[in-house]
Amino acid sequence: MKRKKHFLSVCCLMLFLTLSGCAQRQKMLAAPTLLPGTDRSMLTPGYWISRHPSPDVLVLTAEQIAELNRHIEKDLKTVADITRIPVPYSGSDLAAAMQKDIDHLRAKPRYLSSGSPTPSAFYERLAEDMDVAAMYPATNSDHGPDYGVVVRFSDQRILPTLEPLYGDPSEVDFDNLQNNTLELGTPLLLLHRTRDLKWTYARSPSSSGWVESRHIARCSPEALEDFIHPDRFVVILRPKADIYRNPGLTYSEEYVQMGVRLPLIEAEENAYQVLIPISDSQGYLVRQQGYVQKNQASEGYLPYTARNMLQQAFEMLNAPYGWGGMYGEQDCSRYIQQVFATVGVSFPRNSADQSMVGKLIAEFYPDTSEFIKIHSLDQAIGGITTLYQKGHIMLYLGKVGSLPYAIHETWAYRAPDGDQDLTFKINRVAVTDLDLGKGSRSGSLLERLKSVRMVQ
Repeated sequence: MKRKKHFLSVCCLMLFLTLSGCAQRQKMLAAPTLLPGTDRSMLTPGYWISRHPSPDVLVLTAEQIAELNRHIEKDLKTVADITRIPVPYSGSDLAAAMQKDIDHLRAKPRYLSSGSPTPSAFYERLAEDMDVAAMYPATNSDHGPDYGVVVRFSDQRILPTLEPLYGDPSEVDFDNLQNNTLELGTPLLLLHRTRDLKWTYARSPSSSGWVESRHIARCSPEALEDFIHPDRFVVILRPKADIYRNPGLTYSEEYVQMGVRLPLIEAEENAYQVLIPISDSQGYLVRQQGYVQKNQASEGYLPYTARNMLQQAFEMLNAPYGWGGMYGEQDCSRYIQQVFATVGVSFPRNSADQSMVGKLIAEFYPDTSEFIKIHSLDQAIGGITTLYQKGHIMLYLGKVGSLPYAIHETWAYRAPDGDQDLTFKINRVAVTDLDLGKGSRSGSLLERLKSVRMVQ
C-alpha cells in the first residue's frame, strides 16, 4: 500500500515564491491594511453576491456531492476513508518513507529554535526513538487494524518531536517539521509508536505523520464507524467555535475550526448537544456530551450555493496565516478545505491535489497570454471556482471591470521598486486582484496562474 505523501512539500507558501533564489535577504515590510487594487466595499460577501448572476442556485445536490467525494477518494486517491484502507500496512514501505523524511531534512542546513545548526545527533536520536526495525515485515500483522480518534487539536509532525526546525533561523513561522493539524474528532489509522510510546504514527483521511499519543483515543472499527458516520451531525460554520462541557455554555474546554463535523444528540434552545471524543485512563475512546452555540454551527451541511460559499469564505477574512496549521491557524489549502467542508465536499489537503477537483475550465502554459487567461475566467463562477498556481490556491470571486479578484489565505507579495523588489507581508486571508505582484521578478498572481476549475 502506497503511503500517503506529506503535503508540506507541495502546500502553498507565498514566502518561498517571493523570496527563494534571492542572493541577498530582502527586508519584509508590512502590507497596507487595504491592499493594492481593492477598496473597502469589496471586503464583504454582499459585494460579490450582488454581482453574482445566480447566488442561490443549487450547484450540486447532496447525492451529487457524495458522487464527487467518491471520485476524490477512488479516482484521485487524495482523500481516504481510513476504515477501508487495506491492512496489514507494509511496515517496510513505512520504514523506507520515514528514512526518506530524515534524509530529506538532513540534505539541507536546518536550524534549531536556538538558532544553532541542527547536529547529526538530533536526527540520530529521533531515528532511534522511531524504532524503524520494529516495523518489519508489516504493521498490524498480529491482529486487526488499530484505530483511534483525535481528542484534542493536535499538530501532525514529520518527525516525533515538538522541537521546531527552520530552513532559516529568522523564519520562525515556518517549521520544517510541521506537516498538518488534526481537529478534535479526526479518525486515524494507527500504524506505529515510538519506543517510549509518547508518539504515534497515524494516517488521517488526508495526511500521515506523528501525533502525540496523549491526544489520541484508541477504539474498535465499530466504535469509529459510529462516530464518523452518525445519523445526525452538526457542521461548524465559524473560524473557531467553542466546545462547552455544560448546557449553560460557561465551561469551554476546547474549540474546533470551520468545517468540523460532530455527531448531534439533540438541538436545544441555544445550543446543539453533540458527542465529543475523550480518552479514559487506559487511552481508549469514551463518548461524552458537549455543547456548541447554535449560531456557530449548522445541523447538517449548508446547501451548496455560491451565496453560502462566499459567506463562509468571508467568515475567515483577516484570519492569520498558519504554515501547516501552525498556531491553530491555516494556510491556503487548509482554508479552501475548511470552506468547502461546510457544504460537504471532502477536499484534499494540499493545493496541487485540490487543483484536480472539479470541472477543468482552463489550463495555462508559461507562454499563455494574460489576455487569454482573463477571458478564460469569463466561464468561471464566483464562489465555486478554484484558481491554482504552483504552490498556491485561491477562491475566485469575480471580475470588476475586466480585472479578476480572489480571496485567499496568503503570506506575502512582491512589488517592483526600481531595479529591486520590495516584499510585503500580508499574513492573513485577504481579497486581492490578480494583478497583485505585477512587475516583480516573480510576476503577478495572474501571470503565475496554471489552472481554473469549477467545483461541480
